[in-house]
Amino acid sequence: MIPPRPAALRLWTRVEGIRLPAPPLGLLQWTPDATALAVLVDATHFDGDEVQAVATQIPLASDLPPGSPVFVLGTAVVAARSWRAILGPRRAPVSRAVRCSALLARGYVDIGCARPMPRGDDLAWGWSQAR
Repeated sequence: MIPPRPAALRLWTRVEGIRLPAPPLGLLQWTPDATALAVLVDATHFDGDEVQAVATQIPLASDLPPGSPVFVLGTAVVAARSWRAILGPRRAPVSRAVRCSALLARGYVDIGCARPMPRGDDLAWGWSQAR
């Protein structure tokens, strides 16, 4: 599958105080007012393979403008505690099945997933409403 190619992406995450990951799809920076979203899942309190836990971190499709693409990144953040925080957050994979199911649960349509180039980020995506 070929993912949508928005001109800009806004990062959507519950995680605070970490170095932000690079944007996917070859974009050079995050754009705070972009319509398209990329969701970075916080897996600090679960193992990353719980559909409901991932779904609660994705905005409802009905809360976004019609036809907005939302991407869920393939790697979640596991925030470090105490002395381990010096080393930075750990990353944990989130399966495509869990990410796509979470998008479906939040009301997204035309759901897909792929590992697009140039960097090969593993992405799952959906649209806030039929395009």
